[in-house]
Amino acid sequence: MMRPHALLATALVLLAAFELPAQGRGRRGQRPDQAPPTPAPEAKAEPVAEQKPKTWLAIVGGDVYLGTGQRLSGATVLVGNDKIEAVGHNLVLPEGTTVIDAKGRTVCPGFVAVQGYGMGAGRGAPYADSVNPFDPEIKQGLASGVTAFLVGNVGSGPLPTGGNAVIKLAYGDVKGMVLQEDSVVGMNAQLSLADRDKFEETVKKAKEYLQALEEFPAKKAADQNAKEPAMPPGADKIIAVLKGKAQLWLGLGGSGFNPFGGGRRGGGARNNDVDAIRQGLELARLLGRGAVLQKPTSAWLLADEIAATGSMVMLSPRDRVPSDPADPDRTGSNLASSAILAKAGVPVAVTCPVGMFGGAGVGTGGIMGQDLNTPHIDAAFAVRGGLDNRKALRTLTLDAAKLLGVDHRIGSLEPGKDADVLILDGDPLHYSTLVTTAVVNGKVVYEKAKEPLYRHLSDRNLAR
Repeated sequence: MMRPHALLATALVLLAAFELPAQGRGRRGQRPDQAPPTPAPEAKAEPVAEQKPKTWLAIVGGDVYLGTGQRLSGATVLVGNDKIEAVGHNLVLPEGTTVIDAKGRTVCPGFVAVQGYGMGAGRGAPYADSVNPFDPEIKQGLASGVTAFLVGNVGSGPLPTGGNAVIKLAYGDVKGMVLQEDSVVGMNAQLSLADRDKFEETVKKAKEYLQALEEFPAKKAADQNAKEPAMPPGADKIIAVLKGKAQLWLGLGGSGFNPFGGGRRGGGARNNDVDAIRQGLELARLLGRGAVLQKPTSAWLLADEIAATGSMVMLSPRDRVPSDPADPDRTGSNLASSAILAKAGVPVAVTCPVGMFGGAGVGTGGIMGQDLNTPHIDAAFAVRGGLDNRKALRTLTLDAAKLLGVDHRIGSLEPGKDADVLILDGDPLHYSTLVTTAVVNGKVVYEKAKEPLYRHLSDRNLAR
């Protein structure tokens, strides 16, 4: 039996145990009757988008033409999803890589046609709504090496206009077919005095607008009521050129815009267009950016002047324009034009001549019956005129992509660019070379052995 003084001591200890925590809360500033604070809810982590593992493809052992002028023998092109990851020797392939053996074959970028039609392309903007990814002509284009081309209206007149798109031959893939819309705008090189003044004034206003747009954030910080500059009327295409979002193409007259001109004998092309070229170069100087001269006859006479403005040239090496008997050394076309321009540092892209009854560009028409089957013929003609083979390949790849304003995406086999790759059974520009495999956006979209077009023909390198 517990004694009374022991019971009293126990009671005092229990009382202290219950009271001390309450006193402690009171000392921290909380009233004894105040409920304890509700803890803040834990922040929920933002859901992280699940990244799909890459699909790897390696083209191994081929003689790889990068499209830049370089060549690597027995190299590997490694593709991750739709982009080129690496090009070189002794590459470590990720687990699960699909390997294509290209030993004894040639590997190069897909050909870029600067003018084309058909091949699944839509009829107008937005092109993604009207492309046909199952058009049989796509396979025909791939069999000839074409993996991208420009379709639509380039535009002409006193100010830049046009509506077009760079189409990729991504068979079976609607989303992969339209690379970029309106990467090209066009106008006439030769302007009346009134049109020239209007162009110059529009360029001036466009440059002032871009300058004001650059200064606007600082003005807005100083004055919250400051209004953003308004784009000058009719300057949108010029602004696109000034910002590097579109290439300006200049029509020089003659075969440039004549649907019945520019055939093998020159059609309506003039035997000397030096004055038109120089007027076009002056427009380029006003813009401060190079332009694209469309099929000039006399560019070979002005190579250094063209290079000085950073301009580029589109040619049809098969075009023949007779010289003036009174001045044969400074008139008419020159088969060596591509070589002369390339030596001066001018990017050149080639295309087929206009058909005798129209149909400019690579398609299922043209003077050879079907120029879609022979895009490399014009590059081969440039070689005949003295152009180096590897530079001639650029006229169908990297330099062609530059003319279209999409060389950041296509035209060469470099890391980060779209994986548009050809595997061929011989030299890319040889008349008898056949495409054995075509890859667009990292996917195999054509295999000669599985298509009826050329599977009956033996591979050239294996038939020797």
